[in-house]
Amino acid sequence: MHGFADEVLYMCLELDLILMYGFTGTIVGVRCKDGIALASDTRGTAYYLVLSKRVQKIFKLEERIGVAVSGSSGDIQSLVGLLRAEANLYRLNHERPISTKSLAQAASNLLHERRVFPYIAAGVISGLDDDGPRLYFLDPVGGKLEEEKFASAGTGSTIAYGVLEQQYRDGIELEEGAKLAAQSIRTAIERDAATGDKIVVTLIDEKGYRELTEGEVERLLKEA
Repeated sequence: MHGFADEVLYMCLELDLILMYGFTGTIVGVRCKDGIALASDTRGTAYYLVLSKRVQKIFKLEERIGVAVSGSSGDIQSLVGLLRAEANLYRLNHERPISTKSLAQAASNLLHERRVFPYIAAGVISGLDDDGPRLYFLDPVGGKLEEEKFASAGTGSTIAYGVLEQQYRDGIELEEGAKLAAQSIRTAIERDAATGDKIVVTLIDEKGYRELTEGEVERLLKEA
């Protein structure tokens, strides 16, 4: 009986952590004809307090694979570290980079293993493979893995989805996809209190993984 009470207490604490730190801010991924555009804000909050204005939410996993994640910073760092280790181990064993789908499946398996006490993290893993760009949504419990044209996570995701669903079109060029991703984050900043501060945009194409400068992001927003 005492063990059951401990489990209930732990679950209540976990729920409190999710409400306090979970899924704040907004991340977006857009699959384009010639690559991937990832975008995020940089705000970290707890309840009504802004804890940081410089939270990193987009990470490089491989030369042509990146992940954008919303959630608890500690859980995000742990998950990203495990995925980077998985990618490096695959490269050592097979002498070639892991595919986006394989790394996304590994991420989904990691999340599913922790489904009882899950990582406070949800996001988009995407990259450019030999057969084209790939984008997958990751939910906190490692649910069904499906390829998406675009995806969003975080407190402003419903707002971002409104922009994405209205303006996305098949065969979109990477430049236009970057504008769309940045615009969706800007719209989320205008409507969601937990989303704010800077807009970060990262591109993945044949040249590899590249984060745009603040000036390049400002230009995208002006042209959007």
